[in-house]
Amino acid sequence: MNTARLVRERVANAPERSFFAVADMVWPRHAVECELSRLAGRGEVVRVRKGLYWKGPMTRLGMPLPGAMEVGLAVGGNGAGPAGLSAAHLLGLTTQVPATETIAVAGRVPAPVPGVRFVSRSMERRVNELRHAEVAVIEVLRDGPAVVESPWRRLGEVIGSLAVDGEIRMSAVDAELRVEHHPLARHRWAVLT
Repeated sequence: MNTARLVRERVANAPERSFFAVADMVWPRHAVECELSRLAGRGEVVRVRKGLYWKGPMTRLGMPLPGAMEVGLAVGGNGAGPAGLSAAHLLGLTTQVPATETIAVAGRVPAPVPGVRFVSRSMERRVNELRHAEVAVIEVLRDGPAVVESPWRRLGEVIGSLAVDGEIRMSAVDAELRVEHHPLARHRWAVLT
C-alpha cells in the first residue's frame, strides 16, 4: 500500500476534532506532507501550522478552524495543559474567558501560535504523562485565589468531582506536586487534601 493511501485512511478513520502531526506518522515525511497538503486543498483537513493538520466537523460553510485552546494543547504535546485564567475557566472556577489562552508546556516553549501564550514548566509533567485537567489543577494551585471567582474551597469540590469522573488521577497530581518548584502550590494542595 502506498503512503498516500495510508495517510488518507488514517484521516478518514480518525474522529472529528483530531490533529495530525507529520512528525508523529511513521511513513516517509515528504510523502505524508504532500498527502496532508492535498487533503487540505480538498477541504478534508485544515492546515494549522507547518506539520500540523486538523480534521474538524464539516458544516455547510466548510470546516471551521480549531479553537486556540485546542491548537495550544496539540502544539504543547504530552504534559501540557491550561494555565492561569485558562486553567480556572476550564475547571469552571471562573466565568471570565481569557482573551489569550495560556498553555503550560513541559520543557521548552514552542514557536508562537496566534491567540496562545506558552509558559515553560518542568519536564516531569511529560514524564508523568499528566492530562490536561491535571495540569489545570496544578496551575490553579500555583496561581492561588487570584484566578478563582468562586470561594477557594470550591476548588476542592471540583478536584473531588474530577477524580470521581476519572478525569484526573489524584496520585499523578500528588506525585507532580511533590517535585513542584512552587512552594505555595504544595502548601495549597496539602490543605485541600
